[in-house]
Amino acid sequence: MTTSTTGIAEAPIAAPRNDWRLLLAVFLLVGIIESQAFGHFSAFTPLYLQELHVPADQISLWTGILQSLGFVIGLPLLPFWGVWAQRYGRKLIIVRSAFIEAVLFGLAALSPNIWVFAGARFLTGFIFGNTGIMFAMLAESAPRPRMGQAIGLVSAAAPVGIAIGPFFGGLIAQGPGLRALLGIDAGLSLLAALLLVLAIREPRMSSATPSTSSTWGQLRGTLAAIRVTPGVASLFVLYFLAFVGYSLTTPFVSLVIQRLYHGDPGQLPATIGASLTVAGVAMAVTSPLWGRAGDALGRWNIFPLGLGGLAIALGIEAWAPNLLTMRSGVVLGGLVFGGIGTTFTALLAYLAPDDQRTSILNISLLPSQLSWFLGPLIGSGLALITLAMPFAVGAAMLAVACLWAVVLARRRSTGS
Repeated sequence: MTTSTTGIAEAPIAAPRNDWRLLLAVFLLVGIIESQAFGHFSAFTPLYLQELHVPADQISLWTGILQSLGFVIGLPLLPFWGVWAQRYGRKLIIVRSAFIEAVLFGLAALSPNIWVFAGARFLTGFIFGNTGIMFAMLAESAPRPRMGQAIGLVSAAAPVGIAIGPFFGGLIAQGPGLRALLGIDAGLSLLAALLLVLAIREPRMSSATPSTSSTWGQLRGTLAAIRVTPGVASLFVLYFLAFVGYSLTTPFVSLVIQRLYHGDPGQLPATIGASLTVAGVAMAVTSPLWGRAGDALGRWNIFPLGLGGLAIALGIEAWAPNLLTMRSGVVLGGLVFGGIGTTFTALLAYLAPDDQRTSILNISLLPSQLSWFLGPLIGSGLALITLAMPFAVGAAMLAVACLWAVVLARRRSTGS
């Protein structure tokens, strides 16, 4: 009997019966479906709120609230999905996310008012915890020389979905409409769930006995390692600061584009979608390039460049006088944003102790998840002052993070 990194005593697992190439293809497709669907929420929620007859002066407030709503339950549940996967099976936990997505997008498409739509958005909190389990299944199924490549390809699903979702979603939104778009997302999510049911073959596993004390003990050990390992705690705080600054702005990008747009109203959804699609393509293309640059030039040197570039992008968006300038800021943000997460993860992997590396990388999701909860709420309050305020405050936070990263890089280079 062995003990997992989550502190769960588990019995030996039979050899996996999954074809890793099939898993790779299905996980990649499912990731693209999921990310493009949630990209529609980010891009078109303000327009949908107008269809739901939300007063114009409350749209920015509701946009931020809805962006954060799923995290109310999602954050507390996040540490438990891995434990439940060991107890009830990883296939069940993975498939659960796709089925819930089908329900929430269907409910969103049929929403008669803001309260039903808010209920649909609240359900997003129950879909967390699938990505890490997918990576674990793929890692144990793929040949070791191909494991990194396989995980890297699945990781590309999110930027690809973010890239294509707003563009094609905008075309559908200006044609059949936003309700039809959300209905299509529900159908695609259901298709993803069925593909997962058919593709995943759960390895035979003898009974496992979860230990609450060992789980909490492992969590305490991980937190202790984060606290005492040089540089790790600073990276967590720095990443949280950067992500909060960025997430202040994300719900309001489409609102600013709408305000600056003076063309045919029927073309507005496509305009919003095209802007976000270009940014998504930029992120998908440059994320691996940032990783290569970190290998060549040093990740401590690259980190401030990504943070500083994002600060400039948000500053451009805050004071954009016209649509072209705004779209330039959005694209610049896409070019540099992928490098921040890539560099953060690589630095953690380098700094973390060998026996805590997996646990620390798993918990590294918390700063971004907590930011996606807090940032839109704070941004909603700032947007009540002026729509430019979330972008200005976000740019200032990214500038502080950039300066802090420069200090950390110099300390590392001097050994202090």
